[in-house]
Amino acid sequence: MHGIGIDELMLVPGDKGDPDLRFVYVDPRTFFYDPRSLRSNFGDTRFHGVYKWADIDELDALADGASELVKEHLDSDGGYWTAFDTDRESLWVDSRRRVRLIDHWYKRGDQWRWCLHTGNVEIMSGESQFFNERGLSISKYHAFANMIDIDGDHYGFVRRLKGPQDGLNQHRSKAIHIMNTRQLKIAQGAVDDIEVTRREAARPDGVLVYTGDPKALEVLQPEQEFLQQTQYYQDAKTEIDSFGPNQQLIQEFGQNVSGRAANLLQQAGLAELGPFLKNFRMWKLERYRACWVAAQHYWTGERFLRVTGDQNVAQFMQINGVELDPYGRPMLVNVLGNIDVEIKVDEGPDTETVMGDIFDLLMSLNQNNVPVPPQLIIEASNLPLSEKKKLLGMLAQPDPAKQAAQNAIIQKTMAEAALANAQAGKAQADAGKAQTAGMLNIAKARTEGMPDGGPEPKTPLDYAEQLANIAETQATAEHKRASAEALRNKDRVTPLQLLADHAQRHADRFSQSIEQIASRGIETYHRNLDRRVDDFHRAEDRDSRERVARFAAARRQTAQK
Repeated sequence: MHGIGIDELMLVPGDKGDPDLRFVYVDPRTFFYDPRSLRSNFGDTRFHGVYKWADIDELDALADGASELVKEHLDSDGGYWTAFDTDRESLWVDSRRRVRLIDHWYKRGDQWRWCLHTGNVEIMSGESQFFNERGLSISKYHAFANMIDIDGDHYGFVRRLKGPQDGLNQHRSKAIHIMNTRQLKIAQGAVDDIEVTRREAARPDGVLVYTGDPKALEVLQPEQEFLQQTQYYQDAKTEIDSFGPNQQLIQEFGQNVSGRAANLLQQAGLAELGPFLKNFRMWKLERYRACWVAAQHYWTGERFLRVTGDQNVAQFMQINGVELDPYGRPMLVNVLGNIDVEIKVDEGPDTETVMGDIFDLLMSLNQNNVPVPPQLIIEASNLPLSEKKKLLGMLAQPDPAKQAAQNAIIQKTMAEAALANAQAGKAQADAGKAQTAGMLNIAKARTEGMPDGGPEPKTPLDYAEQLANIAETQATAEHKRASAEALRNKDRVTPLQLLADHAQRHADRFSQSIEQIASRGIETYHRNLDRRVDDFHRAEDRDSRERVARFAAARRQTAQK
């Protein structure tokens, strides 16, 4: 309505031994400013402030003895009143013993100062308590305007609608008047009294009396003029309606509209609001910076600040705390005055981006039975980052049925390995038993003199063959154990492999984007270079033709002489 937004940065008593910060809305009707200001953020004003009506008795809450000072000034003329001051006294005092309290902020040099007064009675004054990030003094009031005319008046959208609204009211009233009036075409002598006929024609149930030919009296309806007035009315109404939210702005795109096309349509819908959105974002950024600098200056006590955007997880950071260093000496931790931050205003997504187009494409492929990995759909969706991580983590978990089958295979392989180990142990025991028995038989034959023709003892080659068989059995068991361990580790490696593949895809996509940007830049450079070369050659040709023409003209003049 007013086209100006104002807020006030205040210091209020806190519970940490230092003041808290608070932003307070300011009614634009109570705000005054330097009429020479021509900037949308009022950065070139030398003074501004607000006024409020206050009871005289309430002034003591601001300063001791303020009410008595104001009463004394109002009750005594002191010889300073003039006719002009008496006429304007109602601007400062009313019958309810209220006064207009002015919070006047003005700039003296580079220092902002303030004065709380009513009329010419000063109640309080001082220097500004707020500074910007460069240490310069600033005012506690910060305002922004929607638009500025050539006279320096700050105004909003309503002012631009006054003309169409006046035209709408005028043409609608004119159309209603034409609809309720009638014109008469009367031949000379057709009626006895023209005024009576006029009054009867204006009445809804009037009776028209005439004599002679019926064509001597004719009622005319100005239909053409009525249509013109209604057309003007419709044009004014259309102009007013165009300032409202259109279909592109409220995201009514219809069917089969890509994300890129929706982005372009919404940009066209926001064209009327472009200056306002730009001024509003700059105003918010300045207020955030002023709040941060004030917090660095006035927050000296220990505090705990929430630093996460996830409302389900409470994470706090200690500032202005005291801890002990490795030597037992007290030290300050996270001193707010020593922290350097860069404040950026990140607006929420108000338009569909190219990722929305990719998401629509993936969904259409999935509906047409084209195999699309679920991870791609989740990455291209408009879900919050925390939800994406949660869903990707759920997809990275193995299937319980597959996990059970793998566990069964692992258990079977381990059982086979255990059986092979047992067989190998049995074979080794049998070989040891046979070796011991053979050695015993040899000893008996030597001592008892066994005759020839008995069973020959086993040679070392036989024992070596048995040992080779035992080693082969042990190697087979070791291979089965390694296979089981590989199956067990495969489930652990799968999530890491997925993360590695995902990171590789992102790296490839980023490198492709860089290559495309570089290619476009090189092409643009070559086009500009070719254009400059062509311009140079055209200029040289033009200069050459001019020189030849001048030379020919000079020769003709010489020949004529």
